[in-house]
Amino acid sequence: MPGIFGFLRRRRAKQTPRQATGQAGEKAAARFLRKRGYRIVARNVTYPQGELDLVAVERRSGTLCFVEVRSRTLVEGEDPRVTPEESVTRAKRRRVILAARQFVAGRRTARRAMRFDVVAVRFADDRHKDPEIRHYPAAFDVAGWAT
Repeated sequence: MPGIFGFLRRRRAKQTPRQATGQAGEKAAARFLRKRGYRIVARNVTYPQGELDLVAVERRSGTLCFVEVRSRTLVEGEDPRVTPEESVTRAKRRRVILAARQFVAGRRTARRAMRFDVVAVRFADDRHKDPEIRHYPAAFDVAGWAT
């Protein structure tokens, strides 16, 4: 029995296929990075300026990596209009950089090397199994961006 205040419970919105692909892509990217010696320190960190999909530390070098994950489901026989890599636009890079600045503000990361990576995830179908994953370390940087 839901009780007298049952109507106050927030209903979980149903995920769109695009959201499901994005979530599956982020999980696959995190698994991929962990297998390659990264430690995931944060996921889906949101600020008014933007969002960080994954924040990871490369164990070998200690580099703090802000990882933008881009996912696509490919339809057989259809050429995608935009690849996951191409979908990281100038505006998106700017939002990631602003969010990264918020993330490091107040943390003891000033002496740590940092970079911006992109992980492109391609799924063959809506089941999101066996993705093709490409990692682009240092895909973009903060050069030329104003605060």
